[in-house]
Amino acid sequence: MDSLRHIVENTLVPHSAFVEASTRIEQCMRYAVDSPEPVCLAIVGESRTGKTRVLEEYASKYSPVRTKEGLSIPILAVKSPSKPTVKGMAELMLQIMGDPRFDSGTENAKTIRLKRLMKNAGTYQIVLDEFQHFYDKGLRGVMHHMADWLKILVDDTKAALVVSGLPSCMAVLEQNEQLAGRFFAPVVMPRFDWANTEHREEFMGILGAFQESIGSHFDIPRLDHEEMGFRCYCATGGLIGYLSKFLRSAVWNAIDKNTKIITLEDFRLAHKSAVWNCEPITNTLSPFSRKFQATFSEELLAQAREIGLPRAPVSVSRSRNLAPRVARPRNI
Repeated sequence: MDSLRHIVENTLVPHSAFVEASTRIEQCMRYAVDSPEPVCLAIVGESRTGKTRVLEEYASKYSPVRTKEGLSIPILAVKSPSKPTVKGMAELMLQIMGDPRFDSGTENAKTIRLKRLMKNAGTYQIVLDEFQHFYDKGLRGVMHHMADWLKILVDDTKAALVVSGLPSCMAVLEQNEQLAGRFFAPVVMPRFDWANTEHREEFMGILGAFQESIGSHFDIPRLDHEEMGFRCYCATGGLIGYLSKFLRSAVWNAIDKNTKIITLEDFRLAHKSAVWNCEPITNTLSPFSRKFQATFSEELLAQAREIGLPRAPVSVSRSRNLAPRVARPRNI
């Protein structure tokens, strides 16, 4: 059974947004080779909507290859650190390119070396994930030095640029006119909405794909039935990342118990352990409880849409049990 542990992540479900993103990234790659100016594209969406999966699947088709002329690296795929600097980003890219001296030299020296390596390795595309890190939330402003450096890098190398990030990453483009002018319209990876017929059909199609892959090895509740589909939606808020996460947990639990039967109760336990949520989704009932009323309602949809969203910080106030301070009388 151990060979089944990757069955969920190996189930690739190319829904319409996934296909559009993959197609447009591929197009950027093809036309970047002899384009007079850089070809740039942004993939935008909430956390857990599948942005990183799109990039990973695409990059896997262009792995580095050793040829007679040397190492060929068609795509330079990198994930932005949480607080990027030009020097740090150049180091990270040099390391990925295989430069043994990636951490030596000044900012300018590293950038020059990076451009030379990209040219020698035939690198025609930069794929940058977590692009929202170019926006400083604390200062509520764009790291313009980083954005300008990236713009000059793609200008000088003529490499296509694909960035991916949370919706806040659009501020980087909106506040940098020169960089924004190089970008095509973004591809939006959506959170599926059960109230939207098209979204609901796609979500059910994704569940159908998981039913086929997982159901061929385990006896599971029918994921492709509408009632179960609604339960899964209420449990994940229409976020594919959360859907994959709790299904993977259910499969792992079954493997550990050496069973090929996954019940509704097993789904409940897997979801409880896999999907973080500060507050109960439906007051006291799990969407996978047998008592859960799997009936469409605006209240359930509103609760589901909150899944995955950041919570407002809770301020720590003085305890009400503390006795009020009493002013001492002063001697006159």
